[in-house]
Amino acid sequence: MRRSRKPPLTEGEQVILCEQGGYLSNLRTGWKLGHHYLTNKRLFFSQAMRVVFETPLACITDVTAEERAFVLGRKNVICISYRRPKVEGTSKARIIMASLETWRKKIYEMIVPPINEETVNEVTEELDSVDQEILWYLWQNGHGTINELAELVSAPTHMDILLRIREVINPTAERIIGNPILSFEKSKIDSETGEKILFSWWLIGREQLGERRKEVLLDIFDEGDYIDVVMELLGVQEEDILLKMEKDKLTVFANTPNNEYREEILLPREIDAENLTKKYNNNILKIRLKKLRGRGLKTAGQDERERQ
Repeated sequence: MRRSRKPPLTEGEQVILCEQGGYLSNLRTGWKLGHHYLTNKRLFFSQAMRVVFETPLACITDVTAEERAFVLGRKNVICISYRRPKVEGTSKARIIMASLETWRKKIYEMIVPPINEETVNEVTEELDSVDQEILWYLWQNGHGTINELAELVSAPTHMDILLRIREVINPTAERIIGNPILSFEKSKIDSETGEKILFSWWLIGREQLGERRKEVLLDIFDEGDYIDVVMELLGVQEEDILLKMEKDKLTVFANTPNNEYREEILLPREIDAENLTKKYNNNILKIRLKKLRGRGLKTAGQDERERQ
């Protein structure tokens, strides 16, 4: 009889993700190779049917991406921050696998409730004006360095900001929503821009918000018989970009794992909806629209008179 390679599960436990990969407990021990398991109750890593590392999902406080040396190069890995019984502070473990981003998002989804504007408002109602300003700044920007936050509220020292976060803002959030709302990361990738952010405070849960809409960079050019629309769309595939034409309005749709784009663009001229081309390269979408003949460009004054 062939022996099962799956470690024993507890009653009611179901495997959600399973994949080969590496586990790093600390820099001195080096990477261990084996199998990762994510279930509806815990995250664990096993070698030869023996569980080497495990933590209940309820004990995981944050999931981030960072770079670490792996084999002969440097690769992105997942850093798991978690609490251990009877141990003060937070412990960390690093894991790596081929489907790294899928694992990071799934774990994050299971441990951190999405933070929306209503949630932030609930927490800020219990804070003073300075703490409110810090929290709303991080809601708008997602992250900020200690220096940025200190300058924002004219704090006398950086320690003043640290004490506000650790002794007031996060404890207030834990009391109201059940978990801290801010975390410090030495290195983390901004999912909206792809940029690596160093030594910053982050609003936990903000990156999952589908309703949060990143401002799109956009330009419209009058090119004689044509109107050219140039806009930035980060991290989408050209085949996922959809266009909808309505006389003098163009709507651009695109979905990605991290963002949902829906941009309505009012054009200065009615165009031929059957005559357009699009090109997407290096995160820049270029759309060329042919004008309808015999109709000039509207001016601001003409638009106002038409509304009257």
